[in-house]
Amino acid sequence: MGAASISQSGLISFGRVITVAISGSGQVNLHVIANNPPMFELEAKYRSKDNGKVEEALKGLGAQKLSEEIIEDLYFSHRERDFGDSDEVLRIRRTEGAAELTYKGPRMRRDDAKAREEISVKVGDGFAAQRIIERLGFEQTYVMRKRRTSYILDKVRVELDDVEGLGQYVELELLTEAPERAGELLEIARKRLPLGEPEQRTYLEMQIEKLGESAGEAERV
Repeated sequence: MGAASISQSGLISFGRVITVAISGSGQVNLHVIANNPPMFELEAKYRSKDNGKVEEALKGLGAQKLSEEIIEDLYFSHRERDFGDSDEVLRIRRTEGAAELTYKGPRMRRDDAKAREEISVKVGDGFAAQRIIERLGFEQTYVMRKRRTSYILDKVRVELDDVEGLGQYVELELLTEAPERAGELLEIARKRLPLGEPEQRTYLEMQIEKLGESAGEAERV
């Protein structure tokens, strides 16, 4: 893996892997996938008052349902490396019959852009992968569970998430070779659906904040 560098366009390159989040409006993440030609994956997350109404709207718009699954995300830390300070993530994601190991590097900023390296690999046995990680000195720190229902609306993938302890959210995703138009397509999809306010934080950040608030309330009692 080569050293990370930031170009004048705000893209951060990690050898053959690039991940970029555009925060001009504070709403859209952009992942640049090294390919020929390069592919761009844009993501935007929104709060949702009622995913049922969002799903009804999707059906009315002729969206195609792709899947419905329970996702369990296990996050790890190391006693000699504080991921909270280094802004890194090590995660195992489990779904029915599948698992994926992901590393996310620290977020970097340049003007109105932020970026982070992301490396994922599918593993045949998530429990075995967890044992290997723990043998290397890592400890499980947080568990996130959510029910995710996925649709395709035109070219936009719509993820309806019901996150345990946090509530309901909707993520819009688009894989494209033309990022200059992709933002417009996401905006069109957003306007066609009954979505709430944009959410900048990751689910893990929200859970950590919530646990911190709960601990503070317990101390005051």
